[in-house]
Amino acid sequence: MKIIFLVFTILLVVVSACAVTAHAQPVALLPFENFSNNKDALAYVMPALTAKLKEKGFETIDDESLFRFLCKERIRSTAYISKEQAQKAGEALGTKAILAGAVISFSSEENPQIGLLARLIDSSTGFILWADHAFFAGDDFAGILGLGSIKSIDGLTYKAVDRLLASFHAGPSPKEAESVYRIAVIPFQNKSKYRNAGMIATYMFLTELFRNQMYEPIEYGDVRKLVVEYRIINKGELDFYTIEALSRNLGVSGILLGTVEQYPDVVESSLQTTVAMTVRLLDARNNKILWYNTRQSNGGKAIIAFDWGETRTVDKIAYSVVSELSKKMKTAKWR
Repeated sequence: MKIIFLVFTILLVVVSACAVTAHAQPVALLPFENFSNNKDALAYVMPALTAKLKEKGFETIDDESLFRFLCKERIRSTAYISKEQAQKAGEALGTKAILAGAVISFSSEENPQIGLLARLIDSSTGFILWADHAFFAGDDFAGILGLGSIKSIDGLTYKAVDRLLASFHAGPSPKEAESVYRIAVIPFQNKSKYRNAGMIATYMFLTELFRNQMYEPIEYGDVRKLVVEYRIINKGELDFYTIEALSRNLGVSGILLGTVEQYPDVVESSLQTTVAMTVRLLDARNNKILWYNTRQSNGGKAIIAFDWGETRTVDKIAYSVVSELSKKMKTAKWR
């Protein structure tokens, strides 16, 4: 009797595993854009993402098919995708969802650091289905006297990917379409020393606005297409003609644009590390400024006592600035 029960249990496990595999949803995982100073970052991050997605019941499109598609469509930057490209990817690769993102920091020094941003795009509509972030330093896991600190970049990458995909899902956004404001985020002007700061701020705002129930950010691929078409060179400014064109083509209520004033060009964190941004929200249909604000933050705000507490990396400082600015946007008075 025990033998029969054991055989039945094994068969049940096998059948269940096959059923999960058979119903695994294919996701096109695009190579993340690497904004870090470490050229080997993707060699750590991409396998970890693939493994975690599989663990959560998603299968990724094989590399050969994916790169064949990217070459055919001449897609060079894979941190974003337009609606047109997403639809082609859905047809060519047999996927309903495309995962794009960026590694914004990656350091394997004594106190390793990693910063990730990601968005899931619906291949039929081009809408953002999910977005999240993960920023970690090895010291974040340390207790008193530094015990528990992660010294390995492999271990920290696993932690970051696990945190990034903790909320991952491929279903539609639960937001009510009638009660949200569709926002186009224009690439931020960069006046800081760090050459990628403008795009990092842009992606951070896309992520944070998506997480806010009031807003529905447009996937950057569609915004980028119009930025090129209308030759928007000065990213911190827009004329009335361009505002009207963006509103008409993207169907947006508002346009967010701004400037990164300060952003350190080093990975190391200190009490003097400062990030500053200035942001404006435009009413795309009435050609007026709805809201304007500036925010600055530094590395000293999370210190608890005796220099023990959460490590304030540049990523975390920058995202805290973005988060505070997004919250203050609620004061904007729409018509």
